[in-house]
Amino acid sequence: MRFSTHTGVIPGNGDDWFDPVLTEDTPLYVDPFLVFEETQGLFAEAHKQVVAFFAMCRDLIRADAGRHGRAWDKAVRLLTFPEPKEFALGLAMGSPNGAGTAEHYAVQMAAALEAISSAVERRVDYVEMFALFVPGLGVDRISDILCNILKSTFVTYTQQVCQQLSVPVEQVAVRNASWNVAMGRWSDARLMLPRSPVTESGVLLTPDRFLQDIPQRVTADGFYTWAESAHNRELREDLNYDLAQELNRKERAERGRDLAVHRPEMAFEYLDEVAERTDAVAYDVQADRDLLVGWYEAGRAAGRAEAQAAGPADQPGPEDFHAWLGSLVERFAHAVEHSDLWRVFWNDELTRHRKEPIVQAVAGQLWMVLCERSDVDVSREANVGRGPVDFKFSAGWKRRALLEVKLMSSRKLRQGAEAQLPEYLAGERVTSAYYVCVGFTDDELSEKRKMLVCETCATYEALSGHTVTPHFVDARPKASASVL
Repeated sequence: MRFSTHTGVIPGNGDDWFDPVLTEDTPLYVDPFLVFEETQGLFAEAHKQVVAFFAMCRDLIRADAGRHGRAWDKAVRLLTFPEPKEFALGLAMGSPNGAGTAEHYAVQMAAALEAISSAVERRVDYVEMFALFVPGLGVDRISDILCNILKSTFVTYTQQVCQQLSVPVEQVAVRNASWNVAMGRWSDARLMLPRSPVTESGVLLTPDRFLQDIPQRVTADGFYTWAESAHNRELREDLNYDLAQELNRKERAERGRDLAVHRPEMAFEYLDEVAERTDAVAYDVQADRDLLVGWYEAGRAAGRAEAQAAGPADQPGPEDFHAWLGSLVERFAHAVEHSDLWRVFWNDELTRHRKEPIVQAVAGQLWMVLCERSDVDVSREANVGRGPVDFKFSAGWKRRALLEVKLMSSRKLRQGAEAQLPEYLAGERVTSAYYVCVGFTDDELSEKRKMLVCETCATYEALSGHTVTPHFVDARPKASASVL
């Protein structure tokens, strides 16, 4: 459900706010470079706010000689950012209740500020700085950090939009609603905002000019590659790096993080250069060439068409739940192979297919429509065992099954059937699953490629007694029905 559907508001040509899906995250991010371009209005002071926040954290870290004092602990708490679920943005495209940046990230960010403050006097200008020090701090978490720091401004923006459009608001609890330099802490608050029917918390809107499918502009391995060229002699003579050694990407990232700790001034120089050459352009949500916005409507429309074709809904029992889930997989395959859903998975020129998360999201919405008819719950990216599984279907404890969607081109195609799904099954104590593989080319759908998956699933079944059923979906371009 989109925000506009929930509130009954139709965005006009003069509106600049993005219309989020409230039930699942949209794979767009608030780009710091785009926000910092603002020179007027509410967000004109955004860059100063970010600089002030990290200066506050740095001063707390400096106040402690070691890492066990009250000031250090306060800095770590400030640097622990929950996912700002109010925005419904992010990478997972699952429930809006994500992980954010946990405490172990916060400790590493505090350590980074400690290293920076002991070497240079300059304040942190870029949220992306921490990607050079902290493994796993990607664009989604950088966006989360920015949205937390600027949340009070986004609250004001949302309240203004709601007032202009007469959208009902009510008092809702907002975590990390603001931060205070004098007190050095976050403050929660109850504020007047539209309430989400999904999370029961507030909804926060953002101008669509801030949204981007952000490439990872600042990376530890990219930093090291840059330093090899810009500071070759220093790396050899002062830091004793063997530049003749061939390193893979992971090794370059490790060396880049080590370099950032020992030479923070180089990290600032690299970031300044990235910022200077970055020509940030917002994602065009109207054209939506990569279907980062329209996946929701595409999947729902296909689901309604398949529901009509399927006839009356049935209520699966424990003994036939796996077979019932198989019928859902068949309906998805039918929509792709015999209707026009395959077109959704290609760009207009039929030269490039959609990325795996978009294919998963469209399939998920189709299945959501069918599950609603049969009173079966489907969870996206449910945390199972050691990680997130694509879909979990359940109608009580005895009727449960898992489903994983992979592209046939994925480098982890075999790993998904060999390790990923079995781990999920064990973690959730579920005995059956479907492994849905979508192919876009003749090579991907070759018998050899299919056999690889089938043999892996069969081997696991024989060893575990669990049922893992592979299913292949042909998403190659099709001739139109009129031509046929």
